[in-house]
Amino acid sequence: MSVIHRFRGETDGWDWEDVPVERIAPGVTARRFISRRDGSDHLELRYFELQPGAGSHYEAHNYEHAVLVLRGQGEVALGEQAFPVSRGDAIFIPADEKHQFRASTNEVFGFLCTVLDPEFRKKVYGPPRRVYFD
Repeated sequence: MSVIHRFRGETDGWDWEDVPVERIAPGVTARRFISRRDGSDHLELRYFELQPGAGSHYEAHNYEHAVLVLRGQGEVALGEQAFPVSRGDAIFIPADEKHQFRASTNEVFGFLCTVLDPEFRKKVYGPPRRVYFD
C-alpha cells in the first residue's frame, strides 16, 4: 500500500504527519519516513536534524547510503577529511567508510538519508557490522 506523509513544517520547524521523532544523541533527532512500518521491504528514508554545533556518530558500517542536505550548512567527515556541505548537496557514502555529519554553530542542519532496510542489508551485506569512533 502506498503511503503519503504530509509536510506540516513551518519556517523554523520541519515536521511531517504520522512520523515520530526519535532522539538519537544530544541535539540529534531522526524521523523515519519510509520503513517496514510503511510497508517497505527494501529501503528506509530518514530525515536527520542536528541542532547548531551537534554532530552525528563518527562511524562506519557495512552498508552504503545516500544523503541529501535539505536545510542549513555544516560539514561531513569522510574518512580523515572534512568537507563543507549545505542545502542541495548530495553525498554518497560507500560501505565501511568512516563518516560523520556536523552542524554549523549558528543554524539547524537537516538532511535526508536513504539506506537499505535492516533485514535487506543482511541479505546484501551480511550480518550487521557498525563501528563507532571517538
